Amino acid sequence: MHKLKYWIENKRFTKNSIHVFNKAHNALAREGIFYWPEFGTLLGIHRDGKLIGHDTDLDFGIFLSDFNERIESALLEEGFTKEREFVIEGGAYGREESYILKGVTVDLFYFTKTDSGMYAHLFPINENREHIIRELWTSANEFKQIEWEGMKLNIPKETDQRLIDTYGEDYRIPVKDWYTPDDALNSKIIIKKIKHTIF
Repeated sequence: MHKLKYWIENKRFTKNSIHVFNKAHNALAREGIFYWPEFGTLLGIHRDGKLIGHDTDLDFGIFLSDFNERIESALLEEGFTKEREFVIEGGAYGREESYILKGVTVDLFYFTKTDSGMYAHLFPINENREHIIRELWTSANEFKQIEWEGMKLNIPKETDQRLIDTYGEDYRIPVKDWYTPDDALNSKIIIKKIKHTIF
């Protein structure tokens, strides 16, 4: 990310992230959607007790089986604008959606639960400037509740294992230039039909 663009997005994140988190939480909770903080958002809450200071967005996980139109309508009612979405095999195999409010993007990663864990998808850009699909797996698939910033949040029950699966054993050591779509452990490139829509 260009340094100036990063600086602007990080300033907006620092100023507005808790407000935006609350808005997204209210929207999803009102509709009874089970969600949890994911990736860098989960990492900050678990490791630091707060959102990561050098971050620029919020990451949430939702089960793909829970996807429905109420998610989008609830977020729009809270003032969010839909930015983009990735859909794999018409949405039957996977998807990711992004919404923005007050300059802060909320990424919704849709996970499929299995007997041994769960998986979701990331969409990095290859050398041909095309989006590819990286399937990410974690052995964590059970949850517990915590209270954070006045909200009751679901987080993976085996939080350490969830973070180790993506960031490695040394996840407690901050890495400022980490980019999950390229750097995530326990992930592989898969070939499937993908549709990318920008709104």
